[in-house]
Amino acid sequence: MISLDTLPIGVVGIISEFSDKVVGSRLIELGLYPGKRIQVVRKAPFNGGLYIKSDKNAFAIGLTEAKSVFTTTD
Repeated sequence: MISLDTLPIGVVGIISEFSDKVVGSRLIELGLYPGKRIQVVRKAPFNGGLYIKSDKNAFAIGLTEAKSVFTTTD
C-alpha cells in the first residue's frame, strides 16, 4: 500500500483505506470510498494539491488529504 501523494501520475490505484477518519468521511461523501479506482492526473508544484479522477469525476484535493488515502495498484 502507498499513500495517494506517492502514487505516480497516470497510474491507476484502488483506494484501500483512510488513515484519517474525518478526511475519509468527507471523501466518501464525494464518492471516493475503499474499492474505488482512482488516478492522479496532475500534482501541483511546491507540495501543492493533487488533481485526481475517478470514473468520470475529477477532484482537487490537498496534500494533507492525499497523504491519508492509501491505495494499492492493479
